[in-house]
Amino acid sequence: MPQRRPKNYSVELHAGKANSTALNVYEWEGIGPPLLLVHAAGFHGRMWDKIIKDLGNRHVYAVDLRCHGLSEYSASPYSFQLFGDDVVALIERLDLYNIIACGHSMGGHVVLHAASTLPHRFTHALLLDPVVFPPNTPDPIQTDPAKSPIASRRNEWTSAAEMFTRFSSRAPFSEWDSEVLKDYCDYGLVHKNKGELFELACPPVCEAAIYQSSGNGLLLDKVSSITASVKILRVKERTPEDEPFDFRPSTTYKGLVDLIPKATETYLPNHTHFVPMEDPHLVASEITGLGT
Repeated sequence: MPQRRPKNYSVELHAGKANSTALNVYEWEGIGPPLLLVHAAGFHGRMWDKIIKDLGNRHVYAVDLRCHGLSEYSASPYSFQLFGDDVVALIERLDLYNIIACGHSMGGHVVLHAASTLPHRFTHALLLDPVVFPPNTPDPIQTDPAKSPIASRRNEWTSAAEMFTRFSSRAPFSEWDSEVLKDYCDYGLVHKNKGELFELACPPVCEAAIYQSSGNGLLLDKVSSITASVKILRVKERTPEDEPFDFRPSTTYKGLVDLIPKATETYLPNHTHFVPMEDPHLVASEITGLGT
């Protein structure tokens, strides 16, 4: 069976408002209720390609969040609520109902925001180690994003192939499925100043600014309104030996499952925060099992 190819298009959101933006959406036409996939900070909608291949002829939407992939760039400040409001507006513009959603990391936070804002439009959600902090966690200290270690990551590349070669031997990328890493490189670069060189579609300084805005906001006060069934995959917990900028340990509040009316949780101590990149077959199986 030939691999399905998505169509992609831009959807204008919040027209005339201060936070107006246009999001790029990939759509794989198929059968069944809409499956909405929301990526993590610094990534893009084509990170899901290998998972989608495992899902058969499902009707899938994968979004590039603002400042990611082919979506419109906007200057900081950012907030997880802003990204969530974008997805709420996107769902309303596309008029999606009976949504099955899957979100990874920041994308999991965004799915929770959308499912609590539009509970009547969602039936199931799978959250892959969502970034949700314990109650009363202070918001990150606001400093110059350009001084963050994240902002110092290499941003200029001659090709996606060069990026793949460099990353394939470096943790955590070396732990990823090679097809997923290739998709990250192939779809995560844009031409730099319309020249021959490439740069990351989500620049490192932008990603650093997003991490500085990663507080819960009002999310934990809202999740009790979710009517969809929710499954959380929580990965290995952080230990004192883990480095501060090691993104592999879990980012998920262990009490989150108790705040959502119809939520369950599976603990995956042998997986890291990059579970959809490491084990796309597991994630596809979990999506297939939603509602059964």
